[in-house]
Amino acid sequence: MKSRLHLCIGGVSVGCALLTSMVAGGGTIYWNMNDLAQPTSNTVTNLTVGAISQGNTTTTGSSTQSASSGYSFTLNGQTTSASGSTNLTFSARPGLLDTGSSTSVSLSLTPAVGSSGTLNAIGFGSRSTASGPTTLSLRSSTDNFSTDIASFSPLTGGTWAYFTSIFSAPVSFSSDSPLTLRLYGSGGSTASAGNWRLDDLQFDVVVVPEPAAVALGLLGVAGSLAGTRQIGRRQRESVTRCVGQAAASRSSNCSS
Repeated sequence: MKSRLHLCIGGVSVGCALLTSMVAGGGTIYWNMNDLAQPTSNTVTNLTVGAISQGNTTTTGSSTQSASSGYSFTLNGQTTSASGSTNLTFSARPGLLDTGSSTSVSLSLTPAVGSSGTLNAIGFGSRSTASGPTTLSLRSSTDNFSTDIASFSPLTGGTWAYFTSIFSAPVSFSSDSPLTLRLYGSGGSTASAGNWRLDDLQFDVVVVPEPAAVALGLLGVAGSLAGTRQIGRRQRESVTRCVGQAAASRSSNCSS
């Protein structure tokens, strides 16, 4: 960001706009669970987001029962109330976390060819019943889902609550190694239908274009700046030549 500021201060607006478009594109991916095939909104450029899928649960898909309520969260800088329409519903399996058998929700993030990305934060609404998960664990394909990126302790009295985590160590991924995320629910007692529900899921992600694209953007800015400076120099030289000349002896490049 500092390099962009140094180039743009006093520079050419077109060149600055070009460079800005080549720099990292950060934003938020958000689902209100009305459509699991694609995000409700996505402000991250150069990123393909896979459909939400559920694992190890007999209850799947969205439900209008027990609609989310009682919390608010920040989405793209705006305070937003619980969406309250549909939620993602599970029959979460009981017992301790087992990545092979515990109930989970998953999705994939794939940056554009040659680009890389970082996952920086998560937020979501959750509701567990008395038999539902007591621990929620976010893991990723970067280490074959072996360690937690973040973990949460949801309420188990059938009350909705919103959970957030800004990661101390952002998760890196690239077009060559897309990222698969899984949020596991574990610690419950029985796999009752609807014993775990999710809503208003969001991730903060930054995608950086490939170095070659950034280099081309820098060259474009440098060329724009050089062209403008050359035009300015010619204008100054013309003014210098014209100042002091009598009207009859001025060249055609001098205004009358």
